[in-house]
Amino acid sequence: MAASAEASSADDAAGTAAGVAGEAVAAAAGAAAEAADDTSTLRRKLSASLKLQIRIAMGFLLGGAAITWIFSGTAAFAALMMLVTLLGQLEYYRMAIRKGHTPAQRMGLLTTVATMVSSLFSPSLADAVFPVGGTLILVYLLFRKRRVATIADISTTFMGLFYAGYLPSFWVRLHGWEPVGGSHAARVLAAAISTVWPAAVLPFRPLLTTGALVVFWTWLANASADIGAFFVGRTFGKTPISSLSPKKTAEGAVAGFLCSASVSLLGAYLLRWPLWQVTGAIYGIGVGVVGLLGDLTASMFKRDAGVKDSGRLFPGHGGILDRTDSYVLSAPLVYYFVTAVLPLLM
Repeated sequence: MAASAEASSADDAAGTAAGVAGEAVAAAAGAAAEAADDTSTLRRKLSASLKLQIRIAMGFLLGGAAITWIFSGTAAFAALMMLVTLLGQLEYYRMAIRKGHTPAQRMGLLTTVATMVSSLFSPSLADAVFPVGGTLILVYLLFRKRRVATIADISTTFMGLFYAGYLPSFWVRLHGWEPVGGSHAARVLAAAISTVWPAAVLPFRPLLTTGALVVFWTWLANASADIGAFFVGRTFGKTPISSLSPKKTAEGAVAGFLCSASVSLLGAYLLRWPLWQVTGAIYGIGVGVVGLLGDLTASMFKRDAGVKDSGRLFPGHGGILDRTDSYVLSAPLVYYFVTAVLPLLM
């Protein structure tokens, strides 16, 4: 009996020890899992922070490059605009090919080159290039030997030409519009840009026109709309505006419109637009709204193609279309507002 009791006591002690050891192991495993979760969370936060820093740094670099580009002269502006549009058009066509379509890439690109060249030397002729080039594209597709063209092939060819080729040509037309003069504020603004121009790096002086100043202020307004919408939407955004881009919110969009309107009001005042308080505000809100629509249009293309970005040219910013989507649809509206509407109010 005594031996049995001792054995039972030993078993109880062993069981208790095993239980304590098990709890210790479980506690250690739980602590390890919690530490792993904390490490994973920290890594995600650091990764997100690094991506944001890269995005901001690349944004500043692109902004500086854009300013240099705008004031490098109409011919240089048109040449680089043609390169940008061709790269953007290729990105669009690649998305179409990803969907199984076969657009007439070469014909579309050649028509874009003709559109940009005519926009530089004879803007009135540029509007004729699109229908003439389109007719030639139809003839090409009609006799293409690879495969019989489909409605989708024709549609994607023309959409790439219109969206990524024809619409951006209005920036070239606007850029060379009128020499700087008349307005004292415009001359002051031109002098200020000339003063801060990085002459130590660039061996030429900025070449200014009224159109170039409008392009500068419009792009600045659009960029400010993007920045305002991003940070306000990130902090306070709760109301998504479209399933195409769930991160875009109504709160961010309103903030973007207000930022764009503020910058445009300053530009309208400096350029001495008629009724600048009204025209500047309307212009800025219009630029913000159309820029947002352009962004959503590009998102629609990318979602249909099943890609996150149109390309990988800019770290943290995607491809050409990812960076220019806000500027594409606004180009003709800006051009006609400045060259047709404002003169009527003078």
